[in-house]
Amino acid sequence: MACKTLYLATMAFYAVRQAAAIHTAHTRGAGTDARGGIGRQAVLLSGALGLAAAVLFAGTAPLVMAAFGAGPAVAHQGVLFLRCVGPCLLLMAGFIALGGVFEGSGGAPALLRITLLGTAVRLPLAAALSGLRLPGVAPALAVSMAVQCAAVATLSRRALSTAGVPA
Repeated sequence: MACKTLYLATMAFYAVRQAAAIHTAHTRGAGTDARGGIGRQAVLLSGALGLAAAVLFAGTAPLVMAAFGAGPAVAHQGVLFLRCVGPCLLLMAGFIALGGVFEGSGGAPALLRITLLGTAVRLPLAAALSGLRLPGVAPALAVSMAVQCAAVATLSRRALSTAGVPA
């Protein structure tokens, strides 16, 4: 139930991603390379949405779980998840949005490798922290997203500098 609520936020990030992909492809097709500016705008907008979602979820988590009719044990875990997932949402917002710039400029294969890297970090870390229950798994989500964000930022800077585009 808490995951369904998380999907609401991620759909907003994917909307920004789609717009960034279209805008990037359009500007490149018109002979302009505006990836740096589009990436900054997409990350800023998606980051603001992520921050708003994190704050909203943390503040309304009990109401959200009650709206789904969750029993007390499930509701407790859902509230805990929605309150712990905030840092991950912020990182996820930027990563997903910047992914649109990569997709719109032909960089989707590199983005797939970075996503696989995040999964390779997330799964063993979540398993290692699972003894802490949900409060251990939530940091695994945030750490893997931080790794993915660092990788995509590095790749983005490299791609822009080799293309002569201001980052």
